Amino acid sequence: MATPIGQTAFRPKAQTLSVYKQMEEDNARLILKYKKDLETYNKQLKQQLQECKVALQQGSHLEIYDTECEIHPSIHLPVNPVLGTASFTPNTTPQHHLQLALGTVTTSGQTSADQDRSVLASGDQEQSSKQQQTGVKGKKAVISKTPLSETKVVKEWESPCNIGSICPTTDGQVWTSNYTDTLTLLNREGKVVQKVKHTAGIRDISLSPTTHTLWVCDRQNNIMELVSGRLTNKFRTKETPLCICVTASNHIIVGMDKHICKFTTQGQMVLTTMAVGTGKPLVYSPWRMSECPVTHNVTVTDFNYESDGGDGKERVVVMDTDFQEVFVYRGDIPSTYKQTPQTGRVRFDPRDVVYDSVGNLIIRDRDSCRVLLLSGGGEFLRIIYTDRVETWAVGIDRDDVLWVVFGGNNVKLLLQYSV
Repeated sequence: MATPIGQTAFRPKAQTLSVYKQMEEDNARLILKYKKDLETYNKQLKQQLQECKVALQQGSHLEIYDTECEIHPSIHLPVNPVLGTASFTPNTTPQHHLQLALGTVTTSGQTSADQDRSVLASGDQEQSSKQQQTGVKGKKAVISKTPLSETKVVKEWESPCNIGSICPTTDGQVWTSNYTDTLTLLNREGKVVQKVKHTAGIRDISLSPTTHTLWVCDRQNNIMELVSGRLTNKFRTKETPLCICVTASNHIIVGMDKHICKFTTQGQMVLTTMAVGTGKPLVYSPWRMSECPVTHNVTVTDFNYESDGGDGKERVVVMDTDFQEVFVYRGDIPSTYKQTPQTGRVRFDPRDVVYDSVGNLIIRDRDSCRVLLLSGGGEFLRIIYTDRVETWAVGIDRDDVLWVVFGGNNVKLLLQYSV
């Protein structure tokens, strides 16, 4: 009763399930019959053995011979049943069928709210080719997204509190902290939605890309998760945590002096960059971290302090999932890139990093008052935005809208792509 997948591939869901249910019932009946046949076969064998035993114990040689000849009916094992089977072959190109089923939408304009949400895609052809050159695989564009010729400020407001770390949520709000004992949740207009008090100073925050809960590290070596409005201790580190990053695999990466470590959510260490013997640390003075949603590389801003063994020149270190170095960026901008006097080169001061949905790296360059864009492979692409005051924090929401804090509390929502 084998059913080729081609016979069910385009059936309605209820009809397909009905076919599978019928197959299951038929298979169950076949197996039950086979079980009964085996029991009968076993019973017949026992009876024949008993007859042979009696003949051997009671009969003469001639009688034994005659009895052996009389036990002539052959007994055969029951034939194995052929069970019905089904296989599934996923459609590797569902886009065309989805378009036929759902149709298309044509609009004549966009509201400002639509513009804020219109960035749900993967890169254009140019961006895709750059990613292919850097080894990024497995992502296919659903809606083509192209860089705008000029970054747009879609919203701007003054925050009621200074912001040193910022994590946009999935519902259009944003968690913030500033090295104090308070977490503040703001809405898209900058109004306070919620405040969470803690007993110690908060060093850094990170939003889980899978559970969407907020994780926190503090100055007393605590790693915590915000659950139902309360900070819950999950585990402690031996050294003071400087920064934190929750990965798509639900691991907790914690940056400490001269190394970073990957933990389970219960605090079991699974990986570290700590130098062994005379080896040099991969990271000296970590400050902020981010995981790429495409390659799952981890990027760390490294102050590279001489007191930690570094050379004192700040940098951005990118490593793979095994904490092996992929590349190091030190702020170089190609001479062919046209800069205005406002974007002219000053000391590279990377203080924060985030990734967009297609794997591009966004760097907050504090002293230069600007935000830089690199490809996932480390190629400089452009300066996204430059302000007149220092950049304090940068975050990105699921629509690839950048939330950038300038001068402590001036928040700007930046749109750098168009559909």
